[in-house]
Amino acid sequence: MGALRFVQGIGVRLMGHYQTMDHTPLARALAAQLAAPEHIRRLFAQVPRHRFLPDVMWGPGREQYDRTADPEGWLAVAYTDQALTTQRDDGAEGGMGVPSSSSSAPSVMARMLTAARIEPAHRVLEVGTGTGFNAALLCQLLGSGQVVTVEVDEGIAAGARSSLYAHGVHPTVLTGDAETYASGGQASYDRIISTCTVSRLPSVWVRQMRPRGRIVTPWAPAPGAPGGVLAVLDTTDSTAEGRFEGGLSFMWARGQRERGGTPPPHQGVPAERTEQVLADPRGPWLDGDQALLLSLLMPGWSYGMGQEPDATEPYVWLTSTTDTPGWARLHANGRIEQGGTRRLVDDANRAWALWESWDRPEISDFGLTVDLTRGVQTVWVHGPQHTIWSTRR
Repeated sequence: MGALRFVQGIGVRLMGHYQTMDHTPLARALAAQLAAPEHIRRLFAQVPRHRFLPDVMWGPGREQYDRTADPEGWLAVAYTDQALTTQRDDGAEGGMGVPSSSSSAPSVMARMLTAARIEPAHRVLEVGTGTGFNAALLCQLLGSGQVVTVEVDEGIAAGARSSLYAHGVHPTVLTGDAETYASGGQASYDRIISTCTVSRLPSVWVRQMRPRGRIVTPWAPAPGAPGGVLAVLDTTDSTAEGRFEGGLSFMWARGQRERGGTPPPHQGVPAERTEQVLADPRGPWLDGDQALLLSLLMPGWSYGMGQEPDATEPYVWLTSTTDTPGWARLHANGRIEQGGTRRLVDDANRAWALWESWDRPEISDFGLTVDLTRGVQTVWVHGPQHTIWSTRR
């Protein structure tokens, strides 16, 4: 176990039960490394993360951690700053192991709690209960009576409720779809923190906000878009508006996670236009930061990778997710194939030219406005007055 052996005796199995050593040094060490205000870091030292984790979980590289087989390693991993998958394939047996629920990396949780600017009297709705750890942090900060958390998966909600109650906190834990969930009355919350990605901000979230409310959520232009951003949106009665605070990837809200678009025709189908360029055209689409920028600069596309039988490297395919059809294949040898009415590579080149003319704005220079009265959602740069594109809600 190497470095993990310093936690000697943790999780030793005794007569069918676990005798757990004091986890406090591990929790304090994790809290100390978080880039957050002191009162936020303190939460992670006070609330034991391991008590909200299942006996079997998976790391970012799909490595498995089993509490029964390796209690020391399991506990040590619980207090590292990484996301841990706690459910795969929506809980179904025999699936492909696709993550469907997780305990987020503590640094990301701290980042979102900081962005929310929660004050003592606030009432908070959490979307996506997951393990219940984030709800426990909120209860530690505000008290159980100020926290409501909603989880779409009945089994996950039940597990979180049990862990929260065992920890001695009692927030309201609801099972249901938070995209349609409505509280007993309007204007019930000061803050909403979502732990799942959305592309369409649910109208009910805005309508449930009290004056001067704030919604903190992962957001992406569309399912299938590369990565996502952290949207920090201040609300009025009918709008939510704010900047993106850097890139952030979360699992999709289950009602929005369908992948947009389909791959282009089989490679044997001739393209309507083929050109040869000197540089590898796949570059921007394989670079996470550049691809994320492209998703903000030009809406309505999805992408993936394919392989020709005689090629040593995969190609990148693009497809339009708008009403205007279009597709492209970009090959490592510089060959670009396009088809359909919408020429996606040409769109991308125009987008990059605009980005250059705007003095290369960062992700944090972009933002989102959701206007329920007009029924539109708008992405902008350098302020709401500079619209890049809008979509109907």
